[in-house]
Amino acid sequence: MPARFLIAILFLFVTTGAFAQTQTEAIYRSIDFLENLKNKNYQANRQYMAPAHADANFEDKLRQSWQHQISHLGNFVSLESTKYDRFRDYDIVYLTSRFETENYTLKLVYNKRLEITDVIFIPYPPLIGAGQLNMLWLIIFFIVWELTWKVMGLWKAGKSRQLMWFLAIFILPTLGLLPIVYTLFVRETAQV
Repeated sequence: MPARFLIAILFLFVTTGAFAQTQTEAIYRSIDFLENLKNKNYQANRQYMAPAHADANFEDKLRQSWQHQISHLGNFVSLESTKYDRFRDYDIVYLTSRFETENYTLKLVYNKRLEITDVIFIPYPPLIGAGQLNMLWLIIFFIVWELTWKVMGLWKAGKSRQLMWFLAIFILPTLGLLPIVYTLFVRETAQV
């Protein structure tokens, strides 16, 4: 038993360390990518790209995209903040940068081999972070859960003409707990 416990702790330590190392590496690569953009060294950024995205037109596309941002936002002033996120198998780094007219965020998406697969310029702040999509699905699940049980509880309370239960289920948000208790454990009263 102690050997299994030690193996589990060792595994947790190794995976946590690998995750932190990946996170740090992705952030350093992203900052270097931004520095190369700032210095107009588009060729240097080819090393960070996934091979499928670093085609013959890569430098021209990157130059055009950066020049488009500069023409609308003014010159790059400074890096304001970095944010790391993870979505499924992708590491995502947000670099919020100050330009002369407003802040903008550079979003870099990395694959498992820490190669950039996507470069996106988005207004600051990003509307929704990728990792927050997981939270969004959880919220949607709880809303559907609550509504399903609430409808069943309201239907049973209305059918049984139990006004107090009907009002309690209708008014109180209990993540479905009150309707579940009522639906499964409270007996219907005889209808008149």
